[in-house]
Amino acid sequence: MLLTTTVSAADQQLYLIQQSGLAIRFEPQLQAVAREVAEVYPRINDELQQVFGWETTFRPTVFLIGDRQRFQNWAENPSIVAYARPGDNVIVIDCSRLHIRPHRLESVLKHEMIHLLLHRHIRGDLLPRWLDEGVAQWFSGGLAELLTAPHPSLLEEALLSGEFIPLDQLDDEFPRSRMDLLLAYEESRSFAAHIAAGYGEQKIIQLLNRLKDGTDLREAFEATLNMELHILEQKWIEQLQSRYTWYSYLAVHLYEFLFLAAALLTVIGFVRFVLKKRAYRDEEEE
Repeated sequence: MLLTTTVSAADQQLYLIQQSGLAIRFEPQLQAVAREVAEVYPRINDELQQVFGWETTFRPTVFLIGDRQRFQNWAENPSIVAYARPGDNVIVIDCSRLHIRPHRLESVLKHEMIHLLLHRHIRGDLLPRWLDEGVAQWFSGGLAELLTAPHPSLLEEALLSGEFIPLDQLDDEFPRSRMDLLLAYEESRSFAAHIAAGYGEQKIIQLLNRLKDGTDLREAFEATLNMELHILEQKWIEQLQSRYTWYSYLAVHLYEFLFLAAALLTVIGFVRFVLKKRAYRDEEEE
């Protein structure tokens, strides 16, 4: 049974839907979205319990915001469409930009629920940001809170240019600049995918359970994968480097280079035409 009332949040009234294990606060025009959240949440919760084997011992509150500026005032980051506040068990979603892709609401909600679940069961000092984001992306279908889709070519470009970010620089915070932020998300996703592909998804769960029990991050990696974290990171980078070469980069971006070359030739041709025309005019005046 859903009960709808109104509550005050900041300077605008929000409606409230409450059901077992969930509260949803939303702007009046987002009632249909709120009911969709209420419908999909039990399925997401059951799925996450099956994947992680952990009980959801908290009651999340989901804020649905339709005013983009209002969301930005809260998020203070123009590149994201959602965020979680684990300390308050709160998820905030920018609904003004979720219509771009079908079914994205459910994926974003799952992603943010994973953040809440991880922080509920693992101490913050044991859960680096890159692992937090990598796991959330991996188990929510590769989706992040970002406006853009996953962008694997960023890894390629960073490796070739020497701008790859070491994981230990992403322990606490991600960069604020847009391109570095995108790269940080992509590295996190790729590292989690590397573990899942090379050692199995269950190894990620085993790793998280060791962290849940209070094991230090590096000890947890060594106990789970029989390998020190820095060695695993190096193997991951080497695998990426073997995949991404200058030849493959040129092949993937061939049409972009051809378009750029054609544009440059057009500009050069135009400049030569202007210079010839000017020289011809000068000859006539003489």
